[in-house]
Amino acid sequence: MPNLLSTRRTAAVSIAGAALALAAAGPAAAGDGTGQAGSDEIGSRVEFSASSPGSGETSPMTPIGGSWSPPVCWYEPRYTPDQMDDYVHETYNAEHNATSAISELVTDDSTFDLRKDKEGLWWELVYQDDGVTAEACPATKSFMFVGPEEPAEPNTDVIDPETLAALAYNETKLPAPPVDLKPNPDRQVVNLETLAVLDPAELQRVWVTAYIDPPGTGRIAATTVATPQRLRLEAGTEFAEPNVCEYDLVRKGGGFAVDTEDAGCNITYRKSSGDGTYELEASLTWSVAWNPTESPDGAPVHEDFPDGRSTTEIPVTVKEIQTVVR
Repeated sequence: MPNLLSTRRTAAVSIAGAALALAAAGPAAAGDGTGQAGSDEIGSRVEFSASSPGSGETSPMTPIGGSWSPPVCWYEPRYTPDQMDDYVHETYNAEHNATSAISELVTDDSTFDLRKDKEGLWWELVYQDDGVTAEACPATKSFMFVGPEEPAEPNTDVIDPETLAALAYNETKLPAPPVDLKPNPDRQVVNLETLAVLDPAELQRVWVTAYIDPPGTGRIAATTVATPQRLRLEAGTEFAEPNVCEYDLVRKGGGFAVDTEDAGCNITYRKSSGDGTYELEASLTWSVAWNPTESPDGAPVHEDFPDGRSTTEIPVTVKEIQTVVR
């Protein structure tokens, strides 16, 4: 069977009355991938696998700048024509549905016109499972048929590597910056430089692979890779010079490292924190790319996705050094 997964087709699709009547079923929700024909709990069949970003705390990647957001809804290959026929018979009963809607599915010989003589698949509308409402989704049909003679509607989000990469971006969780301070955070001293160290064993690339196995077409996948690039430290008080320092990371031992001992910028606190602390903020900027494979080492596509950020706050206690003059 030819590959039916292209999203950028421009020919219009003539969707049969079947799709209009089936819209009453509503779209599936993304996430569990366990849907079966005839079930009211059909979910997205997209699955994810991810690298382990370490044993520390992680949080969803925060896009930097722009207005990027994950796909609201999309179509996934769901049924062959025969499977769609089974789904319709299991889900709809002419005695309990509007006669006008069901009649559009029935031909003169009382069989459903569900493209059983065509090469292609029925695709189902799936919503992102984070509270997305029907009003936010531009699609209007719960199902559409896609085949060589009936390509996907133009400007319709369907599962392809780029859509999978966006879903993987949305699933990416980044580690909090594993920063070690010298002196230790609870032993900072007025007028003494604060040095920062990142251990390459604790900071590596993070990636998520999204994949789907549509019936009759073979697996389709994409991997989104986040690579740490820069460390930014903000003192958390106006009583520091400078107030902000940034450092480029270097590859080392399979990970990414920084040691600011000889850097031209190191935060120096000029006033004691008294009985409290200063909240030093450490943040990492991650460049994000994706590729249409299941490997993080595939040839990257650098377009479309904004950089990501992960952040943590470090309570810093700063004391005065007391000197005794004799």
